[in-house]
Amino acid sequence: MVLSQRVGRAFYGRFSSLRSAQREAIDPILSGHDVLVLSRTGSGKTEAVLAPLIDRHAALIAEDPGCLILHISPTKALANDLLRRLETPIESLGLTVGIRHGDRNDLRRSRKPNLLVTTPESLDVMLSSREGAILSVRAVVLDEVHLTYNTQRGFQLAVLLRRLEQRVGHPLQVVGLSATVASASDIWGFFRPGEHFTVIPEHETKSIDYHVCEAATPTDLVALLNRLTDGRRTKALLFANSRRECDRLASELRNATGFRDHIYVHHSSLSKEIRLEVERAFQEAATALCIATSTLELGIDVGDIDVVLLYGHPGGWDSFLQRIGRGNRRSHKSNVICVASPDHGSLFLTVLGFEALVSQVRSGRIERESAMDIYGAAAQQIMSALLAARGSYQKTADLAGIFDGWPHLNRAVIEEILATLSSGGFVRAHGFKNRYGEAEGLHQLRDLRLVWGNFPTRSRDVSIMLAGRELGTVPATNLLRLASGITTRFAGRYWRVCRVSPDAIEVEPTSATTGIEIVYGGGKVPLDPANVEEMLRILESGISGADLAPSTRDWFVRSANAVRPHVGQARIPFARDADGHHYFTFAGQVVNGTIARWSGASNFDAGDIRLVSDQPIDFSRLPGTADLESFACQSLYLPENLTIFQAALPPRLLELELGEVWRKTPVFARSLARLRAAKIIPVPLSEVSDLCG
Repeated sequence: MVLSQRVGRAFYGRFSSLRSAQREAIDPILSGHDVLVLSRTGSGKTEAVLAPLIDRHAALIAEDPGCLILHISPTKALANDLLRRLETPIESLGLTVGIRHGDRNDLRRSRKPNLLVTTPESLDVMLSSREGAILSVRAVVLDEVHLTYNTQRGFQLAVLLRRLEQRVGHPLQVVGLSATVASASDIWGFFRPGEHFTVIPEHETKSIDYHVCEAATPTDLVALLNRLTDGRRTKALLFANSRRECDRLASELRNATGFRDHIYVHHSSLSKEIRLEVERAFQEAATALCIATSTLELGIDVGDIDVVLLYGHPGGWDSFLQRIGRGNRRSHKSNVICVASPDHGSLFLTVLGFEALVSQVRSGRIERESAMDIYGAAAQQIMSALLAARGSYQKTADLAGIFDGWPHLNRAVIEEILATLSSGGFVRAHGFKNRYGEAEGLHQLRDLRLVWGNFPTRSRDVSIMLAGRELGTVPATNLLRLASGITTRFAGRYWRVCRVSPDAIEVEPTSATTGIEIVYGGGKVPLDPANVEEMLRILESGISGADLAPSTRDWFVRSANAVRPHVGQARIPFARDADGHHYFTFAGQVVNGTIARWSGASNFDAGDIRLVSDQPIDFSRLPGTADLESFACQSLYLPENLTIFQAALPPRLLELELGEVWRKTPVFARSLARLRAAKIIPVPLSEVSDLCG
């Protein structure tokens, strides 16, 4: 099957040929199949699926103009960017595209959009409010599905698809878009269990031209950036791992490099208006540097990027690929500079981590946990479904029926969740019928607009205001640190605090060059344990350092060769000092914490590479993964990372959900088996000090 000329011209008229994903997606989508398109950022995935979807449903749109296609984005920012990109081709076909999220609702227009861009949370609101415009939906596009896979929001979206099908009364055609994934079947099994689908794989892979260098001081980073801009136009995107780091780097680099004052900051604490201004200015600039957190990992259009810099290890292969994919979109090669800095701990381990990331990607040793059983978002969806019932009691069987297809959410489990939600005051059991309805706790969540979101609980935020304009929001804990007259740094600039109130911090610009740092939530980016495993593998096999800057290569290869005789798959380097027993396990934080708890250690420090315990550990006695699950759950339990709905679960189900990470992550079992069989090799701590971080 082929696209009609009319739709082909609208989406591809300016291109001489189609990319492989765009060609291969046409036939299965026009045939009505569910499809998962796997392709890198900037490869035209959006056009690849929307062109055939619109072509397939063009006749229906002509007969009954309404909302036929939902395009679900993981963020409002990406939704806004999609709307801007799609308006021209969609409107050239005589159709309309609109948006529905917390900041905008185009369903209020007299002519309803034929293509509606929305978010999971807004789809939930539309189902709860019984929005009539979505009754005509025939197809759904799930954008960037790898980002919500195995998350509370992802399972919320999966159940919403099932509820939407029940509401419209016919099967939906579902098309997923994703960057590289470890297992397409796991992804689809999570979102669409039991449904057949066609995979459009990635063919046009990019080679990675990467360069690792160290920046021991801000001066080193300035020198590096100046080399990039020496006599040529350069657009660079620098990813940092925290908002605080973004603010600091921007203030240190502004007017100190060839980018001059064309240095921008982009992170989640900035207001939506400020972020849009940054995206627009950066896109239009010929030479500029944008310093961002993961907020720019997604496909928001900021123009052609010449080079991507990673200031610190991104954590795992998926974030690494997402970040480097933002650069050189029209080239067959990704240019990335990996910057190792003392800001991120051991220079040796940071460089080793970068080497391991590239080794993983080039060798194809990429993996993620298999599809997990989620319970927290199931509780949330029960509450959402009760709100959609508009005050009437719902049969337990009907509530359980929402989750058909997910065996872990059988009738008995749903009744267990309902009983706990009832005792918590969220739902109310009918007096004599096996039915449930809304209770006061659910009304409070609804009034606070918390019932539709599956985000971890956070501290209250307050606004930073400049002359009545919101610059952004920061955790309320900053109110205790700031007072009138104090200088603080935010968004890469310094501000004088004029006034502090319970809800806002009013500021004005200042020429000061020092000030109090804003305190943000969150901590150090955890390393993917599979990346830690790869670090051990390449250490044992030997490292050439061919992609390292010469000055970095010399000391790094020398240090790696010094450590190499002591490490390996079959041995655990061990040292002892006043701090305790040091075991260099290369097993990751979760496994190390689990082993320490199993051993009965009363005092321990579980890092990615090393486990320090106040007592010796006999690794040969390690039990299997199942016997260690309760100890693993203690390592994985972080109250600040739970959603409201996870916290409202029966304790048994919360422990089961936490245990899913332990059960479904393959590297955990491999690491335990390796450590169980390995020999403890005593070594002077001085000889493995580079591994201490």
